[in-house]
Amino acid sequence: MSSWTIEIAAGEFFLDFAWMGLLLVLATWMRSKIPVFQAYLIPANLIAGGIGLVVGANLLGLIDLTSERLGTYVYHLLALLFIALSLRAPKKKVGLSSVIFGLIFIFTYLIQAIIGLLIAFLLFYTIMPDLFVGIGFLPPLAFGMNPGIAYSIGSNWEQFGFEHGGIVGLTFSAAGFLVAYTVGIALIRRGINQGKAAYHQAGTELSDDVKKGIPAKPIANTSEKITTSSENIESLTFHIGLIGATFILAYGIVYLMELGLVKVGAEQEVTTLWSFHFIFAAIVALFVRKVLDSTGASRLISDATMTRCSNLFMDFMIVASVAAISLVVVLQYWIPLLTISIAVAFATWFLISYLTNDAFREYAFERFAAIFGNMNGTLQSALVLLRIVDSEMKSPASYNLVYGSGLALVFGFPLLLLINAPVHYFSDIIQGFWVVLFALIAYLMLLAIAWQYLKKNGSL
Repeated sequence: MSSWTIEIAAGEFFLDFAWMGLLLVLATWMRSKIPVFQAYLIPANLIAGGIGLVVGANLLGLIDLTSERLGTYVYHLLALLFIALSLRAPKKKVGLSSVIFGLIFIFTYLIQAIIGLLIAFLLFYTIMPDLFVGIGFLPPLAFGMNPGIAYSIGSNWEQFGFEHGGIVGLTFSAAGFLVAYTVGIALIRRGINQGKAAYHQAGTELSDDVKKGIPAKPIANTSEKITTSSENIESLTFHIGLIGATFILAYGIVYLMELGLVKVGAEQEVTTLWSFHFIFAAIVALFVRKVLDSTGASRLISDATMTRCSNLFMDFMIVASVAAISLVVVLQYWIPLLTISIAVAFATWFLISYLTNDAFREYAFERFAAIFGNMNGTLQSALVLLRIVDSEMKSPASYNLVYGSGLALVFGFPLLLLINAPVHYFSDIIQGFWVVLFALIAYLMLLAIAWQYLKKNGSL
């Protein structure tokens, strides 16, 4: 629960976000001017995070951006991000293709975790006997999910002997982004030249607006609704206020759950409870949305505005997550970081390529682009890769991506339950992670059987 108890002065808090804002503005300008950033479509938030890493407290020390404070911001921005996404209108129709997306996500999570743990065990039993083997469980959180989750779980493990676990999680996330925006774009360009893209002719170039990241002529936002009268309250202010109110409600509920755990003598579960604060925040937000729908008050919510709020939180979260990386920690863990990242990246590419071609007869390449970007970075990197092959989002891949991500959280809930089992329910943590590894393999086999069943029934 250190992210709730850390002492941050008001001046430090506002200066931190002011510096991150300045870095985002600078990064936006750099994207519009530097060809290499345009060639790989590196988003401004990653560029800003990289600048923050260099000029921050961990390297040059020109700006007082410390890993401890930045990690705390990542933790809380993750909850705000999930709240903003969950307050949007629920979708009534999912579709089989989105279910298949969700299954592919879970397949990838499992492979990333299994490979990570196998390499961690290999290093533990050979050249790194002091290694916390749970490091192998971070790739599905860092590559497959997002930096906030990787930081939250890694930080929780620090009390069990995983030194700098939160920063290691953020470093894995940075490695995933690197794969998404280098290997991913290289794979996409190769596929386009091979004629795999449905809406992209081989040899055609992206527009300057897409490359530079700044349209020559500003584009009107026609999807957003202004739901309040400006003389009463600004519509954007109301949306942020609703997110804040939901955040407080989620905090109160988790705090009551903590009191319940203490009362029944399960104090050891308290840190785990708070590490999953973002999940409870999402559940509370879904409940709030349900109440607003039942009373008719949901007319005050614009889904487009909530999406923009989530993008705002995502941008700052990624800046903070990259800038928080410590060179000292990277040097301490460079062997597992490098070996696990390379193996996981290769396995992720091979698995997604195989499953998308196996499952989809139409738009397989567009779906590969979306899933590969998501399973190495975030929804943003997935949309970046997808936009290269489907600039107008004509294919169903973007639809599948959004709903498949939600289904993956449901299908992947057993993974979240397994994450902390070794540190809480086993006197020997190593033995606990061996049990988890076999459980992951068993889950993978069950999914493989389900996949073959869907194929026989013609669902794939």
